[in-house]
Amino acid sequence: MNTKTIAWITGSLTFLLALFSFILSFNALTDLAARHHISIPYLFPLVVEAGVVIFSLNALYRSLLGEHATWQWVLIIGSSLLAGMFNILHSEPDLVSRIMAAMPSLFLLLSFESFLNQIKHGVKRSAVVQSIAQLTDEFEQKQAEFDTLVQARQAEINSLTQEADRLHIDIEQAQITLGQLEAQLEQAKRAQFSSIERAQDIKAEKDAISIEHRRNTLLQILMTEGDLGATAFADRLNISRGTVYSDLKALHEAGLIVKNGQGWELTT
Repeated sequence: MNTKTIAWITGSLTFLLALFSFILSFNALTDLAARHHISIPYLFPLVVEAGVVIFSLNALYRSLLGEHATWQWVLIIGSSLLAGMFNILHSEPDLVSRIMAAMPSLFLLLSFESFLNQIKHGVKRSAVVQSIAQLTDEFEQKQAEFDTLVQARQAEINSLTQEADRLHIDIEQAQITLGQLEAQLEQAKRAQFSSIERAQDIKAEKDAISIEHRRNTLLQILMTEGDLGATAFADRLNISRGTVYSDLKALHEAGLIVKNGQGWELTT
């Protein structure tokens, strides 16, 4: 037997107990009203006992709204005591009769309050279940949003990873290209250095030939015309006087010319 079946059976029995208590109290109060010449006797128990029901429903309503129901409970207890008092007045004067007469009103109050408490519990339980369902839906929605966000971030991470891999490949290719360019530059420097050395060697060779030619020309002038003087040699050869002195000194050290009292002359 499940919980819903137990709750339904309990609620039904509680309601029947309240109904039976109401009928017993209704008959006693109707008879009492007829004895005291109330114009419509059956309305009297409805006024007294219905107050318990109405005030109980009002208390349940306020309780479900989270409001205080102190005044409603005062009315409920007052109505029940009033109904019980009238039932006792209607009964025989002995103790057992009075106890039995008071029981319907008391059990009407207890059974009806039990029935309302069960309704209240069911309503609260339904509200809790609904709240749980709502929270579950919200959780699933948030979970779906979180999963979507994670997927989006994962896609961004994958894209950035691919971009990083591509950049890494580009960097490696750039490093290879840079190495090739450095090798070519080094080769070009070596080639340029070799060209410079070659040009220097060629220039040195040309300078050596030019010096040798100039000095031979200087010897020819000394042999045919004699010592003309540094200034005349410089003008004839289109060089400076210092170069003339250097050439004469070099020829002298080589033993090709000597200096006498009249100037430079070839050695015999």
